[in-house]
Amino acid sequence: MKKEKIMKAIAILTILCGLFTFISVLSSYLLPLYLSYKFNIDTRNAGSIGIIGGADGPTAIYVSGQFSSHLFTAIFALLTILGIIYLVIAKYKKNHN
Repeated sequence: MKKEKIMKAIAILTILCGLFTFISVLSSYLLPLYLSYKFNIDTRNAGSIGIIGGADGPTAIYVSGQFSSHLFTAIFALLTILGIIYLVIAKYKKNHN
């Protein structure tokens, strides 16, 4: 009975991690790509504005203190994959015992 509760908790956490990964990929990669295509925005010009605006100290501190969304996506994708692998192995062991 205790093992069944742990398996349910792992399944729920795996689903949540997968959902967070999907939302992160959607907001970080696909949405900006779609909007730049839809409105014909050239993102190469935005880099020069960022360099000019990043010349002072407080801006550099602000930019360096931001959380990287790429790291967030990678961590939750890894947790999702590990959760799926664990659930598959546990189900395989349960069926063959």
